[in-house]
Amino acid sequence: MSPTPPLNQRALSRLARRLLLDSPVGADVALPRAGFTLENAHVYDAVARELIHQAEGGRLQVVRSETEPGREDGLILKFVFRRLA
Repeated sequence: MSPTPPLNQRALSRLARRLLLDSPVGADVALPRAGFTLENAHVYDAVARELIHQAEGGRLQVVRSETEPGREDGLILKFVFRRLA
């Protein structure tokens, strides 16, 4: 099985936008991992950070974001958000 190829920033932004638009308004949504492009920890982290950026624009609320233990700048391992509009 070959590793997931790296995605460019534009593709990551599109993926984050698609996840947001596919989410029901007002419901807590955990960013999926298994069986998805986000199985790669670095892709998962990049998409979670893109969603955090979108939260600054008021489109969603970050419910929970967990990084690697003991590392403030570590990869985001779990991410839950709520679509606001």
